[in-house]
Amino acid sequence: MQIVAIDDDPLICHTLSMVLEDEFGEILTLDHPSKLAFAQMSDAPDVLLLDMNFAIGQSDGSEGLVWLSRILERYPDMSVVILTAHGALDLAVKAVKRGAFDFLEKPFVNEKLIVTVKAAGQLSTSKKALRESGLHSTQLLEHYHQATDTVLGKSAVMKSVWAMAGKVASTDASVLITGEHGTGKEVMAKWLHHHSDRSREPFIHVDLASIPASLFESSLFGYEAGAFTDAQQRKSGLIALANMGTLFLDEIGEIPPALQVKLLSVLQKNEVLPLGATHAKPVDVRLIVASGRPLDALVDQGAFRADLLYRINTVTIDVPPLRSRPSDIGLFVRHFMDRYNRKYKKETTMDAGQINVLASYGWPGNVRQLENSIERAIIMTDGPLSAADVLPNDRTVPLTDDLHEVEKHKIEEVLRRYEGNISKAAKELGIGRNTLYRKMKKYGL
Repeated sequence: MQIVAIDDDPLICHTLSMVLEDEFGEILTLDHPSKLAFAQMSDAPDVLLLDMNFAIGQSDGSEGLVWLSRILERYPDMSVVILTAHGALDLAVKAVKRGAFDFLEKPFVNEKLIVTVKAAGQLSTSKKALRESGLHSTQLLEHYHQATDTVLGKSAVMKSVWAMAGKVASTDASVLITGEHGTGKEVMAKWLHHHSDRSREPFIHVDLASIPASLFESSLFGYEAGAFTDAQQRKSGLIALANMGTLFLDEIGEIPPALQVKLLSVLQKNEVLPLGATHAKPVDVRLIVASGRPLDALVDQGAFRADLLYRINTVTIDVPPLRSRPSDIGLFVRHFMDRYNRKYKKETTMDAGQINVLASYGWPGNVRQLENSIERAIIMTDGPLSAADVLPNDRTVPLTDDLHEVEKHKIEEVLRRYEGNISKAAKELGIGRNTLYRKMKKYGL
């Protein structure tokens, strides 16, 4: 796969090379888009990582948008991943609407960078193959959907989940995805988006657990210049950025009660009123939300509005925990072993008997814990893997269906692993720092 990175910051280019070359081989780095036409390449690029600003003092990305259009005109099969400054989501959405595959915010999360480039390369390959076979563009989209479907499991327990997801995906119905942390709620949300009529439009993922309470309103609804002390220029909110696409609100139970009324108004009127604005702006979004906590219980406690719950759960999809579908574990083990063998250039194997041992463990952290354990084992082990290489070292807590005990044990395990580092623990658990602090207090940790 031919990968090109264009950024006028040599440190960024060096970082991209260091992260990507282990996975994909040598990549070409350039300091300006104009040099792409003269670059010595064995073939047309498959993936281009493109910064959006090159002129001194420029930060609005207008130059990058022009270059994006020129480049895609010359290389129609290439997938372009936009590199943006933190918080420049409005620019990223403009780029996606002009044909970019996806965007990444600086500084990069290495794992996300690799996954994004891999998916971009798959799309580029599909474009070339389908163009050569003369297939219609709608068939290209279907082919891409099939190629990017992420396996969540094929057990009998999952059959009803997939049946429901298949029926609702093509509609505009609001979907509530429930399930424990690590079961794949975000993966399901992306699956629904990619199989909807809005798949060509933005998918905006908002982790409500990670947004400080003081920034909830401005982040979601946006603001006008002068709306508050630091509001020097107008900024679109995340809801507006999802216009015509999908808005995924993760951990919906974390939204403050005062803002639940405003969110309900947006959903009922299909318009959003930014802070400091006098006129609402129309929006058309498909809403998908997720929660690791039972919202019915929050309603009973007065922490969540019943009318908002009715509005967001036209259809509820519950992703079951891994311990309730052990027959899927073998599928996941083989999938993750294949992924990390390729990543680390190994040929690690595991026999069926050892996989059966893994299937007998409860996996309180669900698929995310299993994936992390497989990756760690492949890194640390030479030769065939045994179940002992993969299973967590501390398995003294008996298996239980008490979700509170499972959650407490998982938090203890992750905190020990990261020696009490809250930020790293929260990231692995898939929750915000504030949420982790609350759970630690709840469980006396």
